[in-house]
Amino acid sequence: MLLGVTAVNFASAFFQASSGFGYALIAMAIMPQFLPMRDCSAISAVTVVVIGLQMSLTLRKHLKLRIVLLPILCCMLTINVGLYILMHFDEFTLRLILAGLLFLVTGIFFYCRKRQIVIPNRWYSAAIAGLVTGLSTGMFNIVGPFLLIYYMNVCEDTLTMKASLEFSFLLAGLYSMIMHISYGNIRLELLPALTCSAVAAIMAGIIGLRVYQKINKDKIALMAYILLPIMAVSLIVNG
Repeated sequence: MLLGVTAVNFASAFFQASSGFGYALIAMAIMPQFLPMRDCSAISAVTVVVIGLQMSLTLRKHLKLRIVLLPILCCMLTINVGLYILMHFDEFTLRLILAGLLFLVTGIFFYCRKRQIVIPNRWYSAAIAGLVTGLSTGMFNIVGPFLLIYYMNVCEDTLTMKASLEFSFLLAGLYSMIMHISYGNIRLELLPALTCSAVAAIMAGIIGLRVYQKINKDKIALMAYILLPIMAVSLIVNG
């Protein structure tokens, strides 16, 4: 179990570092094969903080706070709602919700790419992206997809976009981790999995960041869009 969780977090963190998004989408789709959803969310919350801190420090020169401020504030408003759902819904219902989210994210990305849709740089776009992200963060620590769609349209370059995502990752993850601690989800028996996942994420981040500007991101994105629905089906079948 521990080896499987570590491998999942390494692969997910590497994908996040090398492409700019995707850690929680992948980790939360696969980790439930080894652990209950609530434990997966707690491990993911800690790992998200580790990834966000590492990347935010590395990319701090490219960060523009005015871009991330409103989405993050709105995100904080709905994280508790997502956590409430996580704590009060049964395992299979949570799997169905996560599977639906994976299908939704895949559909949104494909639609936006096909239609070449540009999200307007307005306060309401930032607010909507943040509010929806808060729900997905509270339930599954999935911070990236909806903010990615927003940042892709308002950031001037890829490094600013990645810095914005990673800093959002860090702040949302910190809040989520604190709430998981208060709910008792982060506990002593999870320490081995938490430690191994954090170390694996740091190693993956070092490697992934080096290849961030060298790989074809369109191909990586396409691979993710193909894998995510498969993971969604797997969650339901194995539930």
